[in-house]
Amino acid sequence: MVPPSPGAGSLGQPAALYADRARRFDRVAAERAATLRLHERLRLVLFAAAGVGAWLLISQGRGPAAWLLLTGAGAAFAILVARHRAARRRLRRAELMADFNREGIARVERRWSGLPPSFRPVVPRNHDYADDLDLHGPASLLHLAGVCGTPPGRATLWSWLLAPSDPETIVLRQEAVREMAGAFDFRDRIAADARIIRGASMEEVADFLRWCESPGWLSGRTWLRAAAVLLPPVILAAIVLCSLGAVSAAAVAWPLLMSMVVLGPVWKPIGRAFSEADDGESGVRHYGSLLNLLADAPLDSRYASDLRRRLGAGTRPAHGEIAALRRLLDMAEVRRSPLFHVPLALVLLWDVHVLAALERWKKRSGARVRGWMDAVGEAEALAALAALAADHPDWSMPTLDAEATTIHGRALGHPLLAPALCVRNDVEVGPAGSFLLVTGSNMSGKSTLLKAVGLNVVLGQAGGPVCAESLRIPPLRVVTGMQAADSLADGVSFFMAGLQRLKQVVDAAEAAGAPPGPAAGEEAPTGAEVYGGPRVLYLLDEILQGTNSAERRIAARTVLRRLLRSGALGVVTTHDLTLADAHDLNVRAVPVHLTESVGEGIEGLTFDYRLRTGIATSTNALRLLKLVGLGDGDGSRSPGAAVP
Repeated sequence: MVPPSPGAGSLGQPAALYADRARRFDRVAAERAATLRLHERLRLVLFAAAGVGAWLLISQGRGPAAWLLLTGAGAAFAILVARHRAARRRLRRAELMADFNREGIARVERRWSGLPPSFRPVVPRNHDYADDLDLHGPASLLHLAGVCGTPPGRATLWSWLLAPSDPETIVLRQEAVREMAGAFDFRDRIAADARIIRGASMEEVADFLRWCESPGWLSGRTWLRAAAVLLPPVILAAIVLCSLGAVSAAAVAWPLLMSMVVLGPVWKPIGRAFSEADDGESGVRHYGSLLNLLADAPLDSRYASDLRRRLGAGTRPAHGEIAALRRLLDMAEVRRSPLFHVPLALVLLWDVHVLAALERWKKRSGARVRGWMDAVGEAEALAALAALAADHPDWSMPTLDAEATTIHGRALGHPLLAPALCVRNDVEVGPAGSFLLVTGSNMSGKSTLLKAVGLNVVLGQAGGPVCAESLRIPPLRVVTGMQAADSLADGVSFFMAGLQRLKQVVDAAEAAGAPPGPAAGEEAPTGAEVYGGPRVLYLLDEILQGTNSAERRIAARTVLRRLLRSGALGVVTTHDLTLADAHDLNVRAVPVHLTESVGEGIEGLTFDYRLRTGIATSTNALRLLKLVGLGDGDGSRSPGAAVP
């Protein structure tokens, strides 16, 4: 076995780069804050100057000139307001990009408190590995890679981590991740624009998508469309003629009354239609800037090119359509101001015209919005995986080999450990018909090794980089049995929960597509040709805790025999040094172990986390008992002893 590699020494390089970029964006933010203050002063000066100028002109009897001055000042003020709003967005973007680079330092150093809280995904019940491999929650893979700011981005990244992708898709993602890892400004801009959207929930996005893909409310209401075309000219003409004294006020009242009769029955239904379309301040209509960024992405990978194609299809690109939608929804916002809304609605049938325009937009682009959201989600998920690659220059892209019969990792480590603390080992699992048996004393790193294998396989099959110098794997379905928990609600004891989890692991292995396995002493089938789907990789930590050691050993051996017959690949950790003593298991077990180094005194107990061949020869339970002040154990090493 090749000696393990310690944590990479390249920690300083990404951290220093992020620190430099954070300082750069802090300077940009300071400059933009100064510009923002200038716009605020100009608005104040313009307002004061226009007021004083108009007062002077009026006092001189030059009323028309005063109105002309106020009109010009109003137009200039509107321009300044628009510029102020844009300057505020640019300032916020620079601040967020500085924050994102400071988070990059925290990611590299694994300072979890320096990262935003991880989002809480919906975890499928009894998922193959989501709970056991620390995929979610604090200090998890999502916490490390979860830089996605939009609901589609978070949902896409989570779905990629929950299920392996096909080999062709993995290759495309790897190519895109490699390219995007070096595009720091582009990734920072994605993160900033996503956070400016202010994190709508996936339910809000889903509600908007339902509106986009639903039939138009005005469909079949031809009479309402006709009234909206005919009544406004009549009402406006009556108002003009009345103001000129050509007709009486009754000539205006009658068409207004007709407008009220037309709008009365549809007033509330139109309001509901607007509510369905208007998904709120953090909704899809604020994705325009992000869609524009993705459409102009300075990337050449096949995945990035496909994203640009999907966002640019149709008569108008996605960001243009979203901008048009936003303008229409802004026009609908007048309903919130009754003083302006009621006259517009009665005279121009404003709501009908705006709703008709929205439904024309829906007919033109509604069916495409889901694809746009998917593209946003994929781009954000790729950026999250690319951030991992940029943070860890010593990580690599795994090789997915359909013909491989083993998992072979060189200098493989746990992705969630800080690079300076991560000890790496060469690990080989397989071929089918064998299993890697990991023994060792308490706290020596057995569970960490198990999770390192599982997390790297999950990351690799999502299309991301892995914490290894190299990793070659066949297509795999990862199934784990590590953290069984009892349930008062379901009436399931700790031991029964462990049994149920083992049943799930065995069922997955036996259903994976391999033919019936050999009997004891026979060779298990190998080679990808015997599988109709991905192989199963089972990861079992301390099988069947919670019962007496004699029965546990018999039960664990029974489970292992079934798993070996299934042709699956597996890693098993145990404190029971006699687990594989049975002849049929002994010849199939590949024993490795982790151990401690013992010096003088309690403090002399240290671990190097190096993987060694063979069965462990020491225990440390009594020494640890004394370490925490719970006993008088002498801490002696007991060769060959099994920990109860």
